Amino acid sequence: MEHARQVHDKYYETADTMLARMPLAVAFQNKTGVPKVYGAAGFASVWILLVFFNIGAPLLVNLVGFGYAAYATVGAIESPGKEDDTQWLAYWVVFGLFNVAEYFAGFLLYWFPFYYVAKLAFLVWLMLPATRGAERLYHTGVRPIMLNIANRRAPAPNTTAAAAPTAPAAANGPTSSSTTATNLKSE
Repeated sequence: MEHARQVHDKYYETADTMLARMPLAVAFQNKTGVPKVYGAAGFASVWILLVFFNIGAPLLVNLVGFGYAAYATVGAIESPGKEDDTQWLAYWVVFGLFNVAEYFAGFLLYWFPFYYVAKLAFLVWLMLPATRGAERLYHTGVRPIMLNIANRRAPAPNTTAAAAPTAPAAANGPTSSSTTATNLKSE
């Protein structure tokens, strides 16, 4: 039992320190007398229960996906380091692609029980700095596909324009800007 108390105290102190930086949590504690950690735990429990029972789940899950991510992104932009910027840029790319896929498959996903619980867990996994799920998914899935598409769309080097002699523009009449640009490259 002593071990459980030590674990509780450790997490309580960590959460209390984090919540002390949030004016809303401090105001909650001052007005109600309830410790801010217990208030946050109660709020999170109600939130999870509402998602679990699918009561406003699409809104609640998307509030986490958009709301917290936007807040953390602003914090990352304002911080001097680059590591958190990369994490949140990767998050927004993965989140955007996920929402597009969800839009087209939404009528099927609605029938899966606990879909929004799984989506919430997925979004939290993407966001957590400990897992860096967004970066992992970006580097293993999204980036290789996007690079493959970009390489297919890249034009092949134009070797015939350099080999063919070009006539003066006055002899051929008016030229388009793209022809002129090609001629300039070959000269």
